[in-house]
Amino acid sequence: KAVRMADMMKKPVLGLVENMSFFKCPGCGGEHHIFGAGKAEETAAKYGIGAVAKLPIDPDVAASVDKGRIEWCDTSALDNILDAVLRA
Repeated sequence: KAVRMADMMKKPVLGLVENMSFFKCPGCGGEHHIFGAGKAEETAAKYGIGAVAKLPIDPDVAASVDKGRIEWCDTSALDNILDAVLRA
């Protein structure tokens, strides 16, 4: 929906961020798609958007935000989005 709205407003979409895309189990290391498989890559391909980030559900991020320490979080999942913004 947001991509279509940006298109209608003639605004470029530099990348898609799929928040709460999966949960990485600390026990088995597997990725579990609690809310079902995402469609960010499919949507990006459909609209010609080159950058996609999939952010996990991460209790450590929530705890850091609650403490006002978001800068301590690992933001590497957003690297390709940041690159797309810097190129624009």
